[in-house]
Amino acid sequence: MKKPSTTTTTVVPRILPRGRHKLDPQLVAASQRQRLLEAITELVAEKGYPDVTIGDIVARAGTAKRTFYDHFADKLQCFLAALDGITDQLVASSARLFKVSGTVRERCEYSMRGYLELLASMPNTAKVFYLEAIAAGPEAATCRQDVLLRFARNIVALSQAASLAGEGQELSELHALAVVGALHQLIYGQLHEHGPDSLLEIADDVVQLAVAFLTVRMPPAQAAVKRRRASR
Repeated sequence: MKKPSTTTTTVVPRILPRGRHKLDPQLVAASQRQRLLEAITELVAEKGYPDVTIGDIVARAGTAKRTFYDHFADKLQCFLAALDGITDQLVASSARLFKVSGTVRERCEYSMRGYLELLASMPNTAKVFYLEAIAAGPEAATCRQDVLLRFARNIVALSQAASLAGEGQELSELHALAVVGALHQLIYGQLHEHGPDSLLEIADDVVQLAVAFLTVRMPPAQAAVKRRRASR
């Protein structure tokens, strides 16, 4: 009889032992990379992307400058890697929040409040994604836009549920992107003016806006009306 297979998860050490050690070189590299990504995230949240230097990053990460260049070509590449990790976390978390059952209002309440609570619990992540990504140039802006599109697809799925329940109508991806843009602008403004700790103060406004968008019944497009009239 074969023994059941077991899956083990390798834990990347946060702090490496000093001097000679027998750690796997790949594990050492993973630890270094993780610390560099954490360092640039913290520093960008504190100082803003333009004011962070590679010297700042390696000092915060506790690595040598040559170690930085083993992993990244420059500061931008390091930041984009950190931003990728941040956006994957935000998208995955928001997708789970949207899967809750209930009416459109209940689902909006749960998902929007849950998302704001998530951002408030990760202030560095919130600042980097909403306030600093644009400062890193077009590549970071493209990454952020891709994330907004992925959020929009969650909104489309929610609108489909609203349509089936007779509470609204299914939104196009473009319409959903407009919804996401409005919601994210509210979050950006609150972060910029008052910081991550204040995000739950706008929860009611965010929920109200999301519900309004999702339950509105849009008039048929003019072109579609003309086609129907012409076919009579």
